[in-house]
Amino acid sequence: MLASRFLSEAGQQSVLFGVLVSVAREGGSALEIALIGVSALLPPALFGLYGGAVADAIPKRVALAGAYALQALLCFVFPTVLGTELVAVMFLLFAVNTLGQVSGPTESSVLPVVANDVELASAAAMINLASVAGTAFGTALLAPIVVRIFGVEAVLYLAGVMLLLAASRVFDLPVGDEQRAIRLPPLAIRFRPAVRWLIRHPAVGTMIIFSTLSGTVNIVLQTLAPRYVEEVLNADAADTAYVFAPSALGIIAGLVAAPAVMRFAGERLTAILGLFTAAACLFLLGLVGDVAEVIEPYNPMRITEYVGIDINERVRAAGLIALPLALGVSMTVTSVQTYINRRVPVSYQGRVFSMQSALRNGAAIGPLITMGAFASLFGAESVLLVSPLLLVGLGYLLVSVSFQFAGLTRPSHLEVMGSFWEEPESSAVKMLRGPANPP
Repeated sequence: MLASRFLSEAGQQSVLFGVLVSVAREGGSALEIALIGVSALLPPALFGLYGGAVADAIPKRVALAGAYALQALLCFVFPTVLGTELVAVMFLLFAVNTLGQVSGPTESSVLPVVANDVELASAAAMINLASVAGTAFGTALLAPIVVRIFGVEAVLYLAGVMLLLAASRVFDLPVGDEQRAIRLPPLAIRFRPAVRWLIRHPAVGTMIIFSTLSGTVNIVLQTLAPRYVEEVLNADAADTAYVFAPSALGIIAGLVAAPAVMRFAGERLTAILGLFTAAACLFLLGLVGDVAEVIEPYNPMRITEYVGIDINERVRAAGLIALPLALGVSMTVTSVQTYINRRVPVSYQGRVFSMQSALRNGAAIGPLITMGAFASLFGAESVLLVSPLLLVGLGYLLVSVSFQFAGLTRPSHLEVMGSFWEEPESSAVKMLRGPANPP
């Protein structure tokens, strides 16, 4: 499972990041780059709920192997037949991420089958470690280097190879799918009933909102990073690898620390801590010039001077800031997954994780387009200064809107803020635990 998750994440993320770096190096605007990001966000926002229901309806191995193999086929066919123009790669990203709406929830819902309740926090940390390691490999190493040397087409072919390897590893899973007829869910699945279900189970709903906020930080920063590196850090877009390579250490630190912090403070407070850490670091990236002047004499990133890597002080400062930013996002993601794995019946988990993905990606579309447009007008540096405030405002809006979807009375301002840290009544958790075999 770990190898499959690593390879699939490396393949999917290298496709996205390779395209982003290629467009930025060719002079694409921040808005064009944001539109590329939107093409990757639309599938989970539009089809995420249905993909999760499919993941719950068919054997895990079938869902994973089928999705990975089709993604690999797309990576081989699109550049060969349609080329690598902007519209073509946007359609490729849309198609690859559409298939990911089946594989993603399936990967997360496998955990309770292969790990007991005591092992879930560590298992979630390990699977997230494999995921972020694959993401780091695809975005910080493979995509920038291969794009610089061979071009974006080579990145797409390599991504296809990794996805095929991921498909081949799926059949080693000790899941023990029982033989049964494949029953696909009805097409009438819609977002409104899903949100109503989440609101009736507020523990899961508010934790998913936290993952939405941290996911928005991660998505926006990852998408606009190549343009940020060129415009603000005065470096080649391919040097994005040097900015976010240190984030691998932050990710690992977050995954290692998360189980211990959760045992001490609980999943919800761990998520809060991670979110505020990420927001603070995002603000510092907007002040990277001033930060670089202060920390340059003490910046451990100066080790690059002694290994022959020529990067400027702004790139080094951004690399250092990226470390705690990744730590915060990592802690939030791990705590949310652990919370869901422990409280939601296994047969519901594919749908719950798909709801999480749909909400996270759908909520990121507006900020991404807005920030891309404002970055084109006012510069990426200015956008990063105000984005933490937008992050908090978005969280407030999500809670308020979710109450409206559920048909509940609109909450007061204090109730909205309180829902982020108040643990629900035990009856809500009991509802999640039963029945043993929900439909």
